[in-house]
Amino acid sequence: MAASPYRRFSSICPTVQALVIRLIQEEFTALLNLTAEVPEVAWARAVVLADPILLYCTAQEPAIRLCPESYQQLLACLQQELTSTE
Repeated sequence: MAASPYRRFSSICPTVQALVIRLIQEEFTALLNLTAEVPEVAWARAVVLADPILLYCTAQEPAIRLCPESYQQLLACLQQELTSTE
């Protein structure tokens, strides 16, 4: 049986979690219209709460992508959690 390419954020190792959080910050900061600098710990807490599903793509170049099904849920959770910390 082949392993599923889908993984919850909570099931990946802490090193990869840190990298994923940084990538999420880069992608979502502009969408959230944050008025102040949000601490790293707040980003980490928000992503952990959302626990998005990631897709490991291992075709030609390995990549980790956010599953489309998790995108809106993650955006809503980030909006709620990060705007309350401002």
